[in-house]
Amino acid sequence: MPILSARKVCKQYGAGPVQVQALLDVDLDVATGEFIAIMGPSGCGKSTLLQVLGAIDTPTTGQVLLDSQDLGGLSDTARSLIRRRRIGFVFQKINLLPTLSAAENVALPLRIDGLARRAALPRAKAALEQVGLAHRADHFPHEMSGGEQQRAAIARALLIHPAVIFADEPTGALDSSNAQRIIELLRTCADGGQTIVMVTHDANLARRADRIVVMSDGRIVDGAPADESSATFSPAEEGR
Repeated sequence: MPILSARKVCKQYGAGPVQVQALLDVDLDVATGEFIAIMGPSGCGKSTLLQVLGAIDTPTTGQVLLDSQDLGGLSDTARSLIRRRRIGFVFQKINLLPTLSAAENVALPLRIDGLARRAALPRAKAALEQVGLAHRADHFPHEMSGGEQQRAAIARALLIHPAVIFADEPTGALDSSNAQRIIELLRTCADGGQTIVMVTHDANLARRADRIVVMSDGRIVDGAPADESSATFSPAEEGR
């Protein structure tokens, strides 16, 4: 059984002449421990699909299933709990709070979930060690490089040992060296049994995934093992 499935998912915004069909009859299965990369031209629905799969948004029609549970049938509170406890998010915009140390930023999901600071911080520091940032635990974001900040964001996503990690252009603001390091971290997570769903414009990075899924006009138009895919999109062609 796939850990994550989309069944005839459609997503519409607006109504009448200004209606936008962001997703149209999307079917997708993602296996446990699979690393998939989603590619496609600007405005094709990649980020919308990530938000719907990650229970940030709900489909207009169709189903999204996590471990066979229909996310659309849950209350807002229940979906929020799933996002906090079963799903990790990594975005291009890193979203570390400037007044908190790296460890405090990483500990936020546990603190929001009610865990005491004295119990949350050791777990946050262990997550930072996992991404090679133990020495930065007490540093503030402005004292860290962009690559270090993104690794801290990944540590925050890893903290709860999520079943699925969603990454939306996680390397978009990084140089090639740091981008490769981030992809290697995600690859390690997948090799350890976590499921990764990543949006990227970089075909070279996407080929570190197990499978590349190509979208166009709100639909999935192709999907192949990464070492067989011919997907290629330049930054000029690519967008959200």
